[in-house]
Amino acid sequence: MMKVLKKAALLIAAAGITFAVIVISIIVYQYTAMAPDLPNEEDCELQQLVQTDDNAAEIHHYQCQRGAQKQWQGHELWLLEPANNKWQRMMTTQSPSCISLVMESQRLRVIHDGDRLEMNLAEPVFLYHTPAGKSESVAVAIDKQATANCES
Repeated sequence: MMKVLKKAALLIAAAGITFAVIVISIIVYQYTAMAPDLPNEEDCELQQLVQTDDNAAEIHHYQCQRGAQKQWQGHELWLLEPANNKWQRMMTTQSPSCISLVMESQRLRVIHDGDRLEMNLAEPVFLYHTPAGKSESVAVAIDKQATANCES
C-alpha cells in the first residue's frame, strides 16, 4: 500500500513540475518573442499610417531590422490609441513582400504580394477605446494580390 502511495505522489509531483515548467515557458515566450519592443527610429522606418474612421486609433506599418546585428528584417503593424498612448502589436512578417494598408470602415485590409503563411497576425480583431471611452474594434483581413501597390 505504501509503494502505491509513493508512486502516486511521485506522479502527482512530476505532473505538477511539468505543468509549472510549461506555464513559465509560455509566460517567458509571450514577453520575449510575442511582444517585441515598440518601434523606434533606430530599428524601424514608418512606411504607412492609416486612421480609423473615428480618428481614435492609428495603424502604423513599419519596416524593421531587429536583433543584435539586425538579423531579423521584416514588416510590423501596430495599432496606437493616441489619446492614451496605448500600443498593440497587430502583425509581423519576415516576408520581403510589398505590404499596403487600406482602411474600410472598421476593417483593415492588409494587401501584400508575399506568402500568406508568413503573415503572423496576433489577433483577427483588435479593440480600442475612443477618447469618450467607447469601445470599438478593427477587424483585419489579409489579402494576397500579385499586383499589390506599395507606393501608397
